[in-house]
Amino acid sequence: MDVHTDESAAANGASVFEVKPPELPTWEAPSPAVPAVVPPPAPIAEPPAERPAQLGWRGRANRVTGGLLSLSAGRDEINDRSARKRLLRPFSRTMTVVVANPKGGAAKTPTSLLAAATLGFHRGGYTLAWDNNETRGTLGMRAEEATHHQTVIDLLHDIEEFLSTSASVGRLSGYLRPQSARFDVLASDDQPGSMVIVDDNAFGKLWTALSRYYRLLVVDTGNNVRAPNWVAATDLADCLVVPTTVQQDVAESGLWMLDHLARSGYAELAANALAVVSCADPRTDQKLLADIVERYRAVVRDVVAIPFDPYVRCGGRIEYHNLDDATRRAWLLACTSIIDSLGIRDQ
Repeated sequence: MDVHTDESAAANGASVFEVKPPELPTWEAPSPAVPAVVPPPAPIAEPPAERPAQLGWRGRANRVTGGLLSLSAGRDEINDRSARKRLLRPFSRTMTVVVANPKGGAAKTPTSLLAAATLGFHRGGYTLAWDNNETRGTLGMRAEEATHHQTVIDLLHDIEEFLSTSASVGRLSGYLRPQSARFDVLASDDQPGSMVIVDDNAFGKLWTALSRYYRLLVVDTGNNVRAPNWVAATDLADCLVVPTTVQQDVAESGLWMLDHLARSGYAELAANALAVVSCADPRTDQKLLADIVERYRAVVRDVVAIPFDPYVRCGGRIEYHNLDDATRRAWLLACTSIIDSLGIRDQ
C-alpha cells in the first residue's frame, strides 16, 4: 500500500506529498499527412527509458539543438511514460469505479471528474462520469457546459429503448455532455422542484444500458450509504475510490465508511480501494496530512495525495487542460492505481 509523495513543496504551500512535474508537452493537432508513393517503414518503438527526453530542461535542450544533443529522460519522465503505458491496460468487460465518502465537502465531484478526465484523455475515450446522487448532484455544474439540459432522469424515462438491441450510441449522446478530455458526463436531475428519486432498480437499468457503450464507468455518489442507489452502485463496483480533504472529520467519515463496508460483506472491495487525499487549501497542515495518509494506508491498497490547485478550488467548471502540471501528474499516478485495482478485480 504505497503512497505517492512529492520531493519538494510548492511555493504556494502545497503538500510535501506533491511532486514537481516536468514540463508537459503542448497538446497539438497532428500535422497533415504527406502523400508518398511508398509508405515509410513503421518506427520501432523504443523502451521508455531509452527514448531521448521530451520533457523538462532535458527535453528543451534536445529540441533547441535540433538533435545535436540527445539527452536521456530523467527519472520523473521515465515514471511518467511508464504510468501512461499502465493506463492502457485492457479489461475483459466494462469496469465500474465508484467514488464515495458520506461526508459532504470530501471532494467527491472533482475526484470523479478528474479521474474520468485522466482516464478518458489517456485511454482515448469510452469513459463516462455518472452522477448517481439520489436527488440533486453537482457533477453537471462542475463539468464543461453542454448545448442541452438533459439529465439522468431524461435518460431513465427512455431507458427501455437503450435496453433493447435497436438502440445506438448516437441516440444516447443526446443525454450526455461531451468533455474536451475525451469522456462524457451524465448529470443528475438539477430541477429544484423535482421529486424524482433514482432507486436501486433505476440504477440497475441505467448501469446495464450504459455498460453496453462504455469501457469505464466512474460513478459519483451521494452522502447516504443507506440510499438504495448507493448500495446498488457498491454492489456493482470493481474499484472503490475514497476521496477526502485534509480535514479530520472528512477523513474520519471515509474511514468509517470503509469499516462499514468491510462489516457489510464488502471487505475485498474496501481492501482494494484507493484513497485520494486532496489538499483543498494553499497552506496544508503537513502533520495532519501525514496522519491521514498513514491511517488510510493501513486499510486500503493505495493512497495518493493531490496538490492544491486554485483552479479546482474555485468551484467553477473544470477543464482538464487548465489544471496545474502538478495536478495532472498526481492524477496520472492516481489513475494508474485505479487501473491496477481494476486489474486485480478482472483476474
